[in-house]
Amino acid sequence: MNNAQLRVRIDSLQASHTQDGTLNVSGQCSFKYYDRSGYKVRPLRFQAYGEAAVALNNGGVGAVHVVSGRLNIFKPNDTNPNHQMLLTVERTVVVGGQPTSGSTPVIPVVPAAPVGAVAGVGANISVPIPVASNGKATAEYSEIPF
Repeated sequence: MNNAQLRVRIDSLQASHTQDGTLNVSGQCSFKYYDRSGYKVRPLRFQAYGEAAVALNNGGVGAVHVVSGRLNIFKPNDTNPNHQMLLTVERTVVVGGQPTSGSTPVIPVVPAAPVGAVAGVGANISVPIPVASNGKATAEYSEIPF
């Protein structure tokens, strides 16, 4: 078993599900390496299951991933005269790619204080903190309600 860590670009992607409902992603990727005559690009087949498959599927075609997995090298046979390689991706991190135009940023929701709450011991009261001209927050200690 050969362990490999590569930075790859996804060239093609096919997704399916196994019998037990796990996402299975396979396709073609390419990676860049240095040879005596300079940088070269080599295509490589890959497959992934589970969490790595979800990350690859969400990244889509054209995304750049740093992948970690097993590199299987198969001997030549009658149908394939050259060695064949298959990368089984176990972990992946998206590091670049095509930005999605339909994505919207998530805005955190701050819960509001109940109307008519009585300020007592242990009550949370929000006090506005003034911002100085340099962008840092400053607070007056006399305005803290305790």
